[in-house]
Amino acid sequence: MVEFLPRLLFLVGLCPWATAPAQNTNLETENLDKEIAAIEKELMEEISVWDYSTDLRLGGGYKENVTLSAFAEESSPFAAIGFDFIAIRIPLAEDGVEVTVFGALDERRYLDAESVDSEQSGLLNVSLEKRLSEHWQLNTDIRVIYIDEIFDASLTEDDIGTVQVVGKQISLEPALLRSFPADLWIEAKPEVTRQYFAEPLDDYLEIGGRISLGVDYGFQSELFLYVETLRRDYDTRSQRDEIGIYMPETDLSYDRPERGVEWAHYWDSSRRLRMRTRYSILENEDSGSGYFDYRRERMSHGWRYRGDSWSISATVRKAIYEYDLQGLFAFGERRQRNDLSWDTTVGYEYNDHLTFQIGYEQEIINSNVPLNPIIPQDEYRYRVYTAGIDWEF
Repeated sequence: MVEFLPRLLFLVGLCPWATAPAQNTNLETENLDKEIAAIEKELMEEISVWDYSTDLRLGGGYKENVTLSAFAEESSPFAAIGFDFIAIRIPLAEDGVEVTVFGALDERRYLDAESVDSEQSGLLNVSLEKRLSEHWQLNTDIRVIYIDEIFDASLTEDDIGTVQVVGKQISLEPALLRSFPADLWIEAKPEVTRQYFAEPLDDYLEIGGRISLGVDYGFQSELFLYVETLRRDYDTRSQRDEIGIYMPETDLSYDRPERGVEWAHYWDSSRRLRMRTRYSILENEDSGSGYFDYRRERMSHGWRYRGDSWSISATVRKAIYEYDLQGLFAFGERRQRNDLSWDTTVGYEYNDHLTFQIGYEQEIINSNVPLNPIIPQDEYRYRVYTAGIDWEF
């Protein structure tokens, strides 16, 4: 339809000039071509293509240690329901804006846990993409996240362990990308995030940015390095001295520089087999004595295979935390923590709309903090077994 309109306009517009003198034909045709090009551009800017997809998830499972506790583990079966949608607007004009809207809602309701009734999460992400020229591209992500779930806050809150967290996050991430020959690219991305929490956690504002340098190759594979720095300012939290005593009338903030590498590799032209590896180092530096300073080294490695009907994915993750001042003063040691987790999912696509899935997830947290019911602990583990169906329509 879009290709037909310019041709129709051309034929209709050409008719009045069919009997024109020969010396005017070239000039009139040139002017006509310009008019047609202008009309075509206007039509292409106004016409766009939207594509929609929605997905309903139903299932259930069993979770060991629902509250992530080091002392009193509660286990329970659960029922789960989820819904997500995606809408993509593909502009027909080369200089148009591509829009992607993604939303998701999930709820897990526990059937036999006294401390926790349910957990919910929600996500809305709007992504805008516009090509400015052959080598420049502007991207923008606007994101809203809602959570009401069990969360381990002990990394940055030494007097709070695992807690039922209710909060929402709003973030803006514009990005400017410059491409180069040989599929090289560089991207600059400012970041602004506003986090709201219900008590006992505190709200904060986080501002910073990331610069990435990468290369695309093969079957849409990519490898890139990045450096990032973020500053987090809390609304009401106070600093602490070297031994952890609160310092009234002080403001707490964190500087969080990070550097890392990510590699996503597809092994075949059909992109059935994918490998993804991530590695990063983050330094958390507080604005006071350094009581909350720590170094985090995190890595992950995952595989995914998609066949005609069957699919399988597996990922393993490890994180190491080393604190500068927090420690076990009775033993002269500094606080350390190791997180190890892995998960796997197997899916069977019954038809174009219905997929069956089973999954397993486990996380083990080890720490040198001794078990003591009076203070929050770093050491616990949990397992999750899931089964369900996905209906795409």
